[in-house]
Amino acid sequence: MEFSQYIEYELEISRADEPLVRILQDPSGVTGCGVGSTVWDTGLVLAKYLDYQTSLGNLDLSGKTVLELGSGTGLVGIALGRLHPQCQVTLTDKEELVPLLNRNIELNSATDNTRAQCLDWTSPTSLDAVPDLIIVSDGIWDKELHQPLAETLARLAGSETRVLLAYETRKFDEEAEFIARWSQTFRFRDIKPSEQDPVMHSDDIFLFDGKRKIKVAE
Repeated sequence: MEFSQYIEYELEISRADEPLVRILQDPSGVTGCGVGSTVWDTGLVLAKYLDYQTSLGNLDLSGKTVLELGSGTGLVGIALGRLHPQCQVTLTDKEELVPLLNRNIELNSATDNTRAQCLDWTSPTSLDAVPDLIIVSDGIWDKELHQPLAETLARLAGSETRVLLAYETRKFDEEAEFIARWSQTFRFRDIKPSEQDPVMHSDDIFLFDGKRKIKVAE
């Protein structure tokens, strides 16, 4: 893939030695890779939430595995991997975005703990191991994605897997339908603005923290 038409975005994180995450993106859509090749506000809010909680000492991912669904440019997962070099991060998206993910991993010298692979929610896929954390940023912008995403989360999350899901509200009724669908298999809470980065948050962007429901034997 040729990256000459991409532009670079920089996000500052709380790493004194390497405070910038550098991301190539295509906000104008000239490369034809779709909405996934753009850095969106929800990703920024989620990345800064993870950064903020890390700086407070509330997030320890040493020895943990992280899976990002619908990674797009890889901003959130790469930032998280940079914040927690002792964790292993897998970025996933459709096949056409994997080259961009790999390029952004290389751009941030993150190959030691971050990798990219294809994972299409509409095609059942298994993983080598159950992830400790799954992150999803702006994965419900299209109603057609709701069922595949809910089914993918149910398939890949274990009983102890934490799921962080963030989205910017665009169509409230449709988003409410997804939340209702997700609640059939997961319990979750909304992450309050007071828990998020003091600067990088928005009234239009919602963050949820969830786990699978425990099945009670009949």
